[in-house]
This record gives sequence, structure tokens and C-alpha cells, in this order.
Amino acid sequence: MNIGTTIQSLAIKMPSKHYSNEVPPYSEILDVPKNWWRFWGIKGRYLIDKSVESAEELAFEACTKAISLGDATVGEIDLILCNSTCLGGWSNDTSKAFPRFANQLKNRLGCTKAVAIDVEQECITFLVSLQIASNFIQTGQYKRVLVCSSEYISGVLDFTDISSTTFGDGAAAALVGPSPSSEEGLMSSSYASDATFYELALLKWRYPINKAKEDRMNKDYWSYFTLDKNAPEEMQKFVPVGVPKVIDKALKKINLTPSDIDFFIFHQPSKILVNLWANALELDDDKFMLTLEHYGCMVSVSMPTTLYEAIRQNKVKSGDKIVIGGAATGWGFGAQVWKLGNIKIY
Repeated sequence: MNIGTTIQSLAIKMPSKHYSNEVPPYSEILDVPKNWWRFWGIKGRYLIDKSVESAEELAFEACTKAISLGDATVGEIDLILCNSTCLGGWSNDTSKAFPRFANQLKNRLGCTKAVAIDVEQECITFLVSLQIASNFIQTGQYKRVLVCSSEYISGVLDFTDISSTTFGDGAAAALVGPSPSSEEGLMSSSYASDATFYELALLKWRYPINKAKEDRMNKDYWSYFTLDKNAPEEMQKFVPVGVPKVIDKALKKINLTPSDIDFFIFHQPSKILVNLWANALELDDDKFMLTLEHYGCMVSVSMPTTLYEAIRQNKVKSGDKIVIGGAATGWGFGAQVWKLGNIKIY
């Protein structure tokens, strides 16, 4: 007997403070190119205030909501899959880096019987975790899987550099379980990877780019996200092609075309890239949405937040066929086709 999987609930938790492009630290960044904001399409984003919150705390709150919405108890959770891209500072103790926080999150939630695993594939991690959850459920090994991404990407941003403008913090959690119907849930998926352009976007140990040598302190030497100066141009050579390719492969596996899909949930790296993906698939404007204007690129949290917003804004509903897809630095590409059940959101 084939066991299908479905997303039973979805919750997001944003930091307490929202920052527009017109306020510090963004208003103080030097030499922002004239077309920078037009390319990325970001007007604001949420950033963690370390004095009152952490990626771990956001994850805990999102997971608590997802479990409750899914009509489950913490004792029923079999598996926890979670990630946070930030190298360190994901907890209130900024010195913590490894091990990651899957087991700590398990203990905080009180999921005593759950196996806790950290998964990391940058921007497509939530997608990869949904696949792992589905695989475990389909084999009958687990019934209730909690998937969580919580990003404190601002913890690795150099706020003297324009690359810091593209990202935001936040958390998302989903409860995944067996489908009540064989026609509901994850229908197909496809993945690809290519390290040809690996150097375009990296975490590098260095000093802030625009901080004078005489002003540097030991604490300034950190693992900062570093975007190559040619990245916006170079990314347009392969990212616009990579995502439609994996989407087409996932659809062909089940004899569907983009016209058979009710809505597309894209990762949110930039306005132009999302539009290029939509154009390659010949999508009308009402078949996808942009959320990065308000949230920025939240790395692994972007896709679940976009799905959340699509449900909240009634752009997708139970019974719809959707595609979730995107790209991650490194570079990895992923796409999944789902027939939605009744996803409860918070």
C-alpha cells in the first residue's frame, strides 16, 4: 500500500523589528548602484534583535504553532528536521556554532520520542527537508514529521557592504504527515546541482569590506556573507535556466505541464530572477507571487513564507496543484509538485 504525504499545518514567526531601505543600517551603506533596488526588488525586511530574540526562539515559537495547528501533541512527533544557515549566534549565546540546534529544539519542545536531524542546503533546505519527511512517511517509518527553518542570516552580514541589503531573518515550521487521500500530497520532485559558479556567493572569514584598517577590532573578523561584485550579472546566466529545468523535469514525471498547475511558489532571491523563472515557464502574473518586497530573501524560510502568504491571501486552496521551486548558493536546484490538502496556517 502506497502512503502519501501531506503538509498538515504551516506557521511562520518573524522577528519583532522591520527595517526599510531608508533607515540604518541600510541608509548608511556607501556606493549603492543606481539600479540595485530595482534588480532585487526589496523594500524592507525583518531582522533579529539579539537583545530580545534568537533564531532558536523563533524556531521554537513557529514549531509550537505548527504542532498545535496540526492537532498533534509534542509526544506524537517522530522526527524533527531543522536548519539555520548562520554559522554561529543562532541561540542567545553568540559563541555557539556546532552542533546545530536540532536536538536542543527537540528538548525545548518536549518531543521526547522524536529523532532530531540538522539538514543544510542553504536556500532550498526547507524543500529538501520536505522530501526527507515524505520519504520517511512513505516507507512507514514515521507518521508525524516536524520541518523547521529558522534564519538569523543577519548574523553573517557585513552591514558596510551592499550584499547585506538582500536578506531578512525569520522562521517557518510545517507538520507533515500521511495523506488521508492517495490523490493528495507530494506528487513528484526533481533536484540538480552545479558548482561551476560556486564562488559567486560565499561565507568568508574577513574584516568588513568598507571599514578602515585603523578602525578594525578583533571582533570585526567574522564569517561574512560575500557576494561577488559581478554576481547579479553572472547569476542571470544560469539561475534563470536552472530552476525551470528542474520544474519541467518534476512535471514530466507525472505527465503534467505548467498550464496544469494552479500556482507556483518560488524562492525569493530577487524580483528579476523570480520574473525570469515565471517567463521561462510562460506563467501569467496571477500564477505566482513576490514576497521579497516586504520580507527580503530569508534563505530557507523564503519558500515556506511565500506558501504561507499564498494560502493567507487565498491565492491557493485545498485541492490545488502547486509547484514549489528555487535555487540555492553552491549551486543547488529543487522543485516539488504538490496537490494540497487543507493546510492550517497561523
